[in-house]
Amino acid sequence: MNRLRPHSRILTAAALVTAAFLSGCAAPTYTVDDGSPVDENLLSAIRLYGKGEQLIRPHIIKTAQLKDQDCDKQWELPFVVATSHELPREEKVAWARGLLVDERLSVIAASKESGLQAGDKIEKINGDDDDPGDMLEELIELRDDGDPFKITLSTGRAIRVEPTEVCRGRVEITKPAAPDAQDYHWLKTAHTMSLFNQELTPDEAMWIVLWTQGLSEEAGARMKTYHYGSKLIKTGLTIASIASGVGAAANAASNAAANIAASEAGKAAAQAAGKEAAKFAAEKVADSLRDKMVQTILKEAGKAAGQEIALAAVSSAGIFKSSLSGISWVAGTGFWMADKWALERMAKLGADPLAAYSLHYKLASRAQVDNAFVFDAERLANITRYADEGGFADKARLALSGTSHEALIATAEAVANESVEVRPLSAADPVQAVAEATRPEHQVMAAMTSPESLSAHKQDESSAKEQDNMSESSIKAKTD
Repeated sequence: MNRLRPHSRILTAAALVTAAFLSGCAAPTYTVDDGSPVDENLLSAIRLYGKGEQLIRPHIIKTAQLKDQDCDKQWELPFVVATSHELPREEKVAWARGLLVDERLSVIAASKESGLQAGDKIEKINGDDDDPGDMLEELIELRDDGDPFKITLSTGRAIRVEPTEVCRGRVEITKPAAPDAQDYHWLKTAHTMSLFNQELTPDEAMWIVLWTQGLSEEAGARMKTYHYGSKLIKTGLTIASIASGVGAAANAASNAAANIAASEAGKAAAQAAGKEAAKFAAEKVADSLRDKMVQTILKEAGKAAGQEIALAAVSSAGIFKSSLSGISWVAGTGFWMADKWALERMAKLGADPLAAYSLHYKLASRAQVDNAFVFDAERLANITRYADEGGFADKARLALSGTSHEALIATAEAVANESVEVRPLSAADPVQAVAEATRPEHQVMAAMTSPESLSAHKQDESSAKEQDNMSESSIKAKTD
């Protein structure tokens, strides 16, 4: 019988212990796209969410160049992460397929200066690796502290991260799990991801960022007044009044949506007929002009239908704003203030202020009114006046009709130098009232934002701000 010598037995035991230790410390397995079926709607939402974040993040960081000494400040990171930690397997595969996200903190958007790119995986923060949920919380805390910190990627590369100070009003995009859950607050605003269903220009992305900061800066005081003041008087509001107010708003919004859907169907039919007529007319012109005329006439036919839909959307934008509730409704009373604040700062960052007008048309002409960037009649009148004061009224008028100044020049021959006709705002249907008298938010704000009330609250604003800073972390937890 062949027996092991004592030193051989020791070596064998050590090898077994080492093997067991190594197997117990094997690298964790992360979810990859294995080609298995996923919810296609969720996958589409994930990709749209990533598209929005990738467009918005660099512009958030760029706003630091404003160096605005008057606005309240927040810290921002030059990148955005997501994790599929604790999600069901099918959803994990969807995130891996849509944005290369797995259980680790996965970068989905980053500014060029960050040294990161989509798909990077963060494995350590300041040398520590932890549960992904805990690491995400630590990342948020480090962001809000504003101090530099170090992250280590899965490749072993270490990067120093410096949070960027920008004007308060954090820009967020609603998550794929709840794509329509908008929220307007003085600390942050969550915009619907459907904004990115169309291709937005960099200037339009900058408009979204600056507008959100402007909402916080200009309407933040009235939001705080409502938030702190309503605690004292909201007990006097009955459940019945709240229910009736919300119901009225919901019904009005539903009716508006139905009207726009019917309008779209009619306009689409008219547009199709217009295209056929345009083709027939084009065939009668000389061969040398035929292609140019067909393209131009078809474009103008589609534009006319879009303008009709946009007019209906202007009316419905007021209903959307009235249908908001709580602090979000109060924020809606200051949307026009955000317009002015952002418009004044677009040029300072080298962005074209016409982006505000072109974004309105892109959304309104598609009857996409459930957002803050389609102007209601009052806001549209104001922002048209701002364009007049800024000396670019003609260009703004073209942008609101879906036509750029350059495009008008390029097609001047084909359209015989005729300017684009834009129907006046008076042609739009009047906005239906949303039972404002029964809305508790309206009752509260009517009492609290009167000149007398605001004067009384003004002297308490500094103490309210101090209270806000002390409780900011708890407020953020509630609004997340």
